[in-house]
Amino acid sequence: MFYNRRHWGGYSIREREQPEARKFVENPDLPSPEVMTKLLNLYFIYVHPFAPVFVWSKFLKRLQNRDYSPSFLFVLNSIFALASRFSDDLSFRTDPTKPQTIGVKFAEKAKAILDTIYDAPDMYCVGGLVILSYQQMGTGGGYRAWMFIGLAIRMAQHLGLHRDCMKLNPHMPALDREERNRIWWACFVADRLVSATFGGPQGINEHDVDATYPEGIDEENTLLEYRLDNAPIMLTGPSPHSEKNFVYLASLTRIMGRVLVSLYSPLSKASSLSSLSMTNPAPLEQLDKELTDWLLTLPPHLQFRSVQQEPGTFVSTLHMMFYATLILLHRPYSHQSPHNTNDWTISLSICTSAANNTIEIASNLMRTTDEHRDVPRLKCLLHMAVFIFFTAGLVHINNCTSLDPVLAASAKLRTVETLRCLNVIEDVWISGKWCGNNIKNLLKSRNIELPCSVEGMKSEDQKKKKKKKKNFFV
Repeated sequence: MFYNRRHWGGYSIREREQPEARKFVENPDLPSPEVMTKLLNLYFIYVHPFAPVFVWSKFLKRLQNRDYSPSFLFVLNSIFALASRFSDDLSFRTDPTKPQTIGVKFAEKAKAILDTIYDAPDMYCVGGLVILSYQQMGTGGGYRAWMFIGLAIRMAQHLGLHRDCMKLNPHMPALDREERNRIWWACFVADRLVSATFGGPQGINEHDVDATYPEGIDEENTLLEYRLDNAPIMLTGPSPHSEKNFVYLASLTRIMGRVLVSLYSPLSKASSLSSLSMTNPAPLEQLDKELTDWLLTLPPHLQFRSVQQEPGTFVSTLHMMFYATLILLHRPYSHQSPHNTNDWTISLSICTSAANNTIEIASNLMRTTDEHRDVPRLKCLLHMAVFIFFTAGLVHINNCTSLDPVLAASAKLRTVETLRCLNVIEDVWISGKWCGNNIKNLLKSRNIELPCSVEGMKSEDQKKKKKKKKNFFV
């Protein structure tokens, strides 16, 4: 196969720059240095561990030199749009009374820039699309999230990011290889998460990929700090080892993708209504082994011991994603049917345990305060948390109708806790409210009564929110 230079670094943006893009370079219209620093630091704390779309030293050098190409401005505004969702600053909202409008002005600016650089994609363009896709998830823009990640995939493949850099260009500098691999796997993770969340087909065929995982290297000092134009606070950059930790998320989403293809795609045997539907244990046994191997190979600092140890947000999210994947794998096998000759109670037990563990972790995040902000740690999660909670909630709802009274009673309590978690996170991601409403509708359709009033629970939580908001303005 023939590869030209776009496959090992991309055209220079200035080489193919569109005339319409020049207006953004001439007038970047960026926030003040203080606001930029705040938003970038929020990105590094809450987003970069899940989407490391650049190498810190190279990114910092462009900031220092004010090298504002259109694609760099695009990724900056995409970052601002997503990072602002983790801020309590009302000035970031287009409507101060509506939390869902936070960051919209940055997202609109990013989209305006994107319209001018379609024909000149580079790696920053791909990275910005990944970030913008995350921003659109859970804000009422699910379709746009789907389209943005699809566009990112095509641009990344056009640039050859899905290929092994050493095969394309053995002389490529190590830092350039690292950046390409980070952006590709951030794109891959986002593709799997968007597919799982919205139930659509995956955009990346794993058999087309031989790109290696990022190694977490940054040859120009990973602990660099910088002050933007005399801003009162320092720009600190990503935490050490965040890129190496990201590799474990990427490898987990690879397994998730295989689960979705093997058990949920239209032509998979598991989705068939034939007598073979649940009698073939091969996908279950193989994928279950892959998940077990993944868990056993986690380094000590990423292992989850107990909620009493208050594991970090990344570790908590990583393990909740593991439990969600486990539920997706075993859920088709967890229902008794004439065609299911396997011991369905084992899969049901695994789903129940995974759902229980998920809500236990989420409850801990809801009741503890983030070290960087005076809010529950639950509000510091990306949108993937909504998908995780809803996946666990479906297991609890199913168990609410169990003939085992102990299991049913426990499931009802955990359903209440799931609704509490979704109620808390809806301030950041409006889709949390929609998923909560879906759970309530399912409860109503099955005539399931919870041990406490859902509306009363919500009113109590709203009182706490109002009290906190009042203190905020004091």
